[in-house]
Amino acid sequence: MTDSSPTTGASEDNQPLLLASTSIALASLVPVALYQSRLIPALPDPSLRIFDSERITKSKTAHPLGIPDGWLGLASFGTTFVLVLLGRRSSTARKLLGVKLVMDASVGAFNAVRQIVEFRKLCSWCTATALSAATMAYAGRGSIAEAAYPELSLARQVRNHLLCGEVESSEANGTQKAGVAKTNRQRGNDHFPKTIAPPRLP
Repeated sequence: MTDSSPTTGASEDNQPLLLASTSIALASLVPVALYQSRLIPALPDPSLRIFDSERITKSKTAHPLGIPDGWLGLASFGTTFVLVLLGRRSSTARKLLGVKLVMDASVGAFNAVRQIVEFRKLCSWCTATALSAATMAYAGRGSIAEAAYPELSLARQVRNHLLCGEVESSEANGTQKAGVAKTNRQRGNDHFPKTIAPPRLP
C-alpha cells in the first residue's frame, strides 16, 4: 500500500547525493552504449595501463544474448532514477528502491571483479558506473533499511501522521487565537460612543 503524501522516511536518504550519483552512473554508460552500437569511433581511457575499455566493451562478455550491456545498464539505472523520484511520495517505491540499490551495487562490484579476472584490465567507464552504484547504495541506505525491515516503514508513517496532527493542531490554535483577538477588538469598540455628525444649519 502506498501513501500519497510526503513522509519522513525519504529524509533519511541523502537525496542530492542519490540523484547526483544515479545521474553520473547514467552519464558514464552513454559513451559505452554508443561505442558498442558503433555510433562513436573510440572509447577513450585515462592514460593508465589498467584500463582497456574498448577491448572489454567489444567482448562477448559485454554482449549478453547479443545485447550491448551499455544499453541494458542505461535501462537499469534509468529505472533506479525513476524509483528515486517516486520514493519521495510512495513507501512502496522506497522499498523497491532499496532492493534496486542493493542489486545495482552488487552488479557493479561483480562486473569489476569479472573484468579483473577475465581481462586483467578494467573498463574506466564501467568503473565509474560501479563507483557510482556504491555511492548510490550509501546515499540510499535509508531506503535499503526500510526494504530490509518493513516495520520501519510503519513506524515512519505513524510518526508522519503524528507530526501532521501536531501541525494541524498548531494551525487550529493559531486560527482560534486570531478569532478571539478579533472578537475582543470588536467588543472594545462597542464601549466607545459612535460619532454623531452635527446637524446642518439651514
